[in-house]
Amino acid sequence: MTKHLNTLWQVVNAASTVADFTRQSQTYTFAVGPAISVYLRAEQAEIKLVRWDLPKVDIFVQLQVAFGWRIATDQNADGVYVVAKRKMLLGSMSRAKFTLSVPHDAYLILNLHQSSLLITDVNGTLQLPPKDDQPQLLLPSAVSE
Repeated sequence: MTKHLNTLWQVVNAASTVADFTRQSQTYTFAVGPAISVYLRAEQAEIKLVRWDLPKVDIFVQLQVAFGWRIATDQNADGVYVVAKRKMLLGSMSRAKFTLSVPHDAYLILNLHQSSLLITDVNGTLQLPPKDDQPQLLLPSAVSE
């Protein structure tokens, strides 16, 4: 019985080591000026959007099966750009979570495919038009009551 328990623990520890090996976290930080644009393109990902008062954009990325992803970032005077693309074969096993922390005055363009979006600290009315044939959903920037 003890031998079986030891073998079981070895298997559990090996699986845990493999899981840790395939996970990766990284934070991308960009100093920005006022009225910046932030573009994110991601597929089959969970995105959390946080607005803050700091003059920077932080993008915290957690990847499952990290070698199944390619992430590219860029910044210029107009904005911050992030593209996360799953690789063809290994990407089907991959998952990603993004936490975008952006200034309150940032203009956001989120190009999402089969993804979920969580927007924190929402005040006011958010209007979501019905889905139509256009693969685009436009939300008003601010609606007051």
